[in-house]
Amino acid sequence: MTKRRINEAGEQVDYLACDSLQSHITKLYKDAGIRGGPSHSGRRSFASNLLMRGVDIETVQQLLGHAELDHIMPYLKVSQEKLREMFAVCIWS
Repeated sequence: MTKRRINEAGEQVDYLACDSLQSHITKLYKDAGIRGGPSHSGRRSFASNLLMRGVDIETVQQLLGHAELDHIMPYLKVSQEKLREMFAVCIWS
């Protein structure tokens, strides 16, 4: 599903909504008898895993359904292992 929002610059931004995916996952939780349903930690894990697999940040933004790039920052967590790995790459390159 495509939705439209107005960004901070006042421009219309079309984006792919993840509402249907989130609704599906919520239904799976409910059908399994798990109370509370999915939390933001699931979105955070989803976004972090995509980035670790090399998916660009703009794609992650669209998959999470955010009109502004800075709105996805709370979902992104860089592991200490990943930081050490990138540091080593920078030093030895």
